[in-house]
Amino acid sequence: MSPSDASGPADLAITTRGRNLFAHDVNLSRALAHHAPELLARHGAMLHALGAFCGGELDAQADYSDHHAPPLLTRALDQPAAPTRRVAAILLNERYKACQQRLYEHGPLAAILDPVAPAPHLLAFVTQYLASSADISTGCPFAMTHPVALALAASAAPVLREKFLPQMRRTDGQTPIGGTWATERHGGSDVARTATRAVPQPDGTVRLYGHQWFASAAGFDRWLALKTARAEGAPEGAAGLGLYLVPSHLDVDWDAHRLSHPNPMEITDLKRKMGTRGLPTAEVELDGTVAYEIAPPGEGLRAMMAALGCSRVHNAMAAAGVMARAFAEALSWAASREAFGARIITRPMVRKRLLDIMAEGMAGTALAVEAARSFDAAAADPGRQAWLRVATALAKYRTAKQATACAEMALRLGAGNHYTEDFPIERVLRDAHALAVWEGPEEVQALELMRLLLKADGAEAFLARLDGIIDHCPAEAMAFEVARLGLLRAQAAAELARVATEPEAAPELADEYLATLSLMLAYALLCEEAAFELVSYADATKLLLSDYFYARHWQGGPAVAALPHPLLAHFEAVAAGRPIAPPPG
Repeated sequence: MSPSDASGPADLAITTRGRNLFAHDVNLSRALAHHAPELLARHGAMLHALGAFCGGELDAQADYSDHHAPPLLTRALDQPAAPTRRVAAILLNERYKACQQRLYEHGPLAAILDPVAPAPHLLAFVTQYLASSADISTGCPFAMTHPVALALAASAAPVLREKFLPQMRRTDGQTPIGGTWATERHGGSDVARTATRAVPQPDGTVRLYGHQWFASAAGFDRWLALKTARAEGAPEGAAGLGLYLVPSHLDVDWDAHRLSHPNPMEITDLKRKMGTRGLPTAEVELDGTVAYEIAPPGEGLRAMMAALGCSRVHNAMAAAGVMARAFAEALSWAASREAFGARIITRPMVRKRLLDIMAEGMAGTALAVEAARSFDAAAADPGRQAWLRVATALAKYRTAKQATACAEMALRLGAGNHYTEDFPIERVLRDAHALAVWEGPEEVQALELMRLLLKADGAEAFLARLDGIIDHCPAEAMAFEVARLGLLRAQAAAELARVATEPEAAPELADEYLATLSLMLAYALLCEEAAFELVSYADATKLLLSDYFYARHWQGGPAVAALPHPLLAHFEAVAAGRPIAPPPG
């Protein structure tokens, strides 16, 4: 393909299968260079290796597990705990289990848990981004394992921490997979209604009795799950909940290659799902199941919500990875597909759709990275917890919403071809729908956000973040953007003051605040990145892209736009990843 074809980059195949997902993601690399240059310097080689694995073997495994070898529920007579009756077990294909372990073998979780020089948690979140670009079914268990490790490190008794935390640092293919068990059939997101009972034992353990409606991790060779339960005699509601660690096996030595003493519990069902078919999601009956106390009654809900808060950041990073994959697939297809005598990437409407996916994807990555960075900041300074919770709610909501939108746009650009299982976007779109419901749907995020905004620190944290972005935008080079941000900031301040004086209206308006503030923050973060890229790379691409994003969301309405957006004039450079020179002056 010659430059005169004006059809985009010349090295693109019809799909991105086999591509190094980190090496080809300039936007992600620049975000890390901006916000975490030390991480990039120290762990860049790891991320490059992860990118090759995720774009290669992990992506190939995802299709295999999804279409040919999903989890199976078996019932065998050879279980040592019940030799005279059939006991259900989940059978996972070896390729899926091996890919799950490969994430840990690369070392991101071990680096974060390093007792001497721990890496920032951002490393785990970036790993999630790369994994979910290829396979959410593999990324999801990683999103559970990270917070289980954090709960052990932060809250477990020393004897428990010394036994199990080193297991989470393993890179030899034997890392236990984490699970967060908070959902019971009658409660859903209302964790305070947990009915599972925790009965203390003389040896210091507890026995759990109840039914877990959605059980992650079950089915892997070795796993550790966090479970909320109500201690005997404890009050109803959140005040009676403790948090407990449920191990898959009761072997004294977990360093053994094969564990042989399974914890008594019964798998009663294996969920059949719309997507994430490679991932086992079970129902589990707990009937005398052994567990260890992580947090006592009265503190269990708070400890579990901390774990779920970590998982929500993973959810946002997974969604950002989906959007990056959607853009890469759509661009590859458009640059390769010829129709009516020309590559379809030369068609103006195709270019607009590609820019739509690109703009939403980069805004989503900015939001997700903001939540991930805030997680590290809040770990170092508890005074930043308010902003972490606000940023997480906004990022989790908007990235999940836009991940399906971007994947759907990519599918439509491929028409009937992308609707088939011959191309990965069909699976990517199905799996992306899970991100809108995992770790609390939109309504849960809206109520969480409103609780934070009705407290002064939540609203103040949002406005302070906008102020910081405005202050760091160069006044001359980004005069229009600074003016717009000032107007948006004034609007946000007025709306936040309004809801503070009319709290009775908060439940009805919570979803609208969630949508509006997440959009404002996404635009502001794009402007912050544009300022960095202007100074660091003399590249105005993100500046034009932030303007495109603004125009798509705030200058719409019934009127037809008078002129095409200026970004379209630079489309060949955008598609090829070439920098755009800043305007003179």
